[in-house]
Amino acid sequence: MNRIRELIMRNDKFKKALAIGVLVIVAFAVFAFQQESRGAELAYEEGGEVIASESVSEENAGEIYVDIGGAVNNPMLARLPAGSRVENAIEAAGGITDNADMTSINRAEFVEDGQKIFIPELMTDDEGNVVSTSAEEFSGKVNINSADSSQLETLTGVGPSTAQKIIDYRNQNGRFSKIEDLKNVSGIGDKTFEKLKDDITI
Repeated sequence: MNRIRELIMRNDKFKKALAIGVLVIVAFAVFAFQQESRGAELAYEEGGEVIASESVSEENAGEIYVDIGGAVNNPMLARLPAGSRVENAIEAAGGITDNADMTSINRAEFVEDGQKIFIPELMTDDEGNVVSTSAEEFSGKVNINSADSSQLETLTGVGPSTAQKIIDYRNQNGRFSKIEDLKNVSGIGDKTFEKLKDDITI
C-alpha cells in the first residue's frame, strides 16, 4: 500500500515539474514574440526603404543637420541621413521655387553636418534683364570653399600669394568645414583671421 502511495506522489511531482517546465517555455516564447513585435514597430516602410524610427537610437547615429534656405519652398533645418547630397536637402525643403537660380548649385555635392545651403534667386535689373545673386552676394561674404583668387583678394590682408595658398590648401584637403579651418593655411594666424572672420563664409 505504501509503495502505491509513493508511486502516486512521485507521479504528482513529475506532473507538477512538467507543468512548470511547460509554463516556463510558454512564458519565454511570449516574451520573445513581444520583443520581436516591438522591434518591428521601430521601423516603417517608406518608398520601398525601411527607415529606422527615432527611438531605435537616442543618439540618432548616422544623421546630419543642414540649414537650407533661399529659393526653396520651405526653408528649414533639415535632418538627413549621413551621405546625403544637396539634392536630398532640396527635396526635404519642398523643392525649389519657380525663380530659383540653380546655375551655381551642384545638386550632386555631398553635404556635411552643420552645413549652410543657400539657393539663390533669379533677379532682374532695371532694364528687365535676368540676373542672378549668389549666396555670397546675398550675405556680403566671400565663400572660402568656392571663391577664386580674385574674390579671395578682396578680403583684408589677402594678396595673390595668400589667395593661392588658400586654393592650394582647399585642393589638397577638401572643403573647409568651418571658417576657423582657414587658420590651417600657412600665413594665416589668429590676427589675420580676426580681420577676415566677419567677411567669410563656407
